[in-house]
Amino acid sequence: MASIKSQSRTSKWWYRRIRSGSWFSFRYYWFAWLCFLLGAGGLLYFVFRQINYTPKQNCSALSLHTINSINRALDKCCSCQGEDSTEALVFPADYLVITYQFDQNGGRDLDTKTEIRTPTRVGPLGYFHRSNIFTSAGLQWSGDNTGYGVESCVIDLTKFGPNDLVSIDCSAIWYSMKASGQMSLDIRAYDGGQMTKSGYQFRNVGGVETAFTSFDGNVSARGTSASLLEFIGQISYNKREKRLAFNPAQ
Repeated sequence: MASIKSQSRTSKWWYRRIRSGSWFSFRYYWFAWLCFLLGAGGLLYFVFRQINYTPKQNCSALSLHTINSINRALDKCCSCQGEDSTEALVFPADYLVITYQFDQNGGRDLDTKTEIRTPTRVGPLGYFHRSNIFTSAGLQWSGDNTGYGVESCVIDLTKFGPNDLVSIDCSAIWYSMKASGQMSLDIRAYDGGQMTKSGYQFRNVGGVETAFTSFDGNVSARGTSASLLEFIGQISYNKREKRLAFNPAQ
């Protein structure tokens, strides 16, 4: 009976596998330990890689990142011109009065040149261009001040279309004497009413002053020739957006 039980037990395949595995592990225990260590190391490496895994960017993501970088660089570059120009002011206006202010600290007898460049060319008006008369369509000059104080021009914006961009170039030169060269360019805006000349300045009657701003400048040119006139800057008024900006000379 014992032999029958022994024969039946040894005939099972799983029994023989376990028996042989146990014998192999006991005989070659160093190999078993090596397999265990390699398996554990591989498992730890896999877990570590999963924790620190960073998805790779595909070509589309990289391209989008590159395009965004280029756009940011272009926006920054395009803003360079905005840094040289003043922050735009928004206000309604039928008339703009441009006043060149100068005193004995800056010099005497500042001769000015004012010209509308867009949407149509009007002028220029000033001492060297008085042959154009004191008034052109949409532009009027106050006359030549040979001492200290002001010279001015008025721009009649009602002469232009509702969507026009009116840009005005301003230039000047010291005719008699230059000191520090300092001067300022004042701009007043009026809505409604009528403009009248008073000395070397213009006054509004019946309307409302909607804006005033002033820009400091310096004119280094001195002489008696129109070719020496020095550009101060450009004033622009967008009638559709009611927006004024000043771009000084570089």
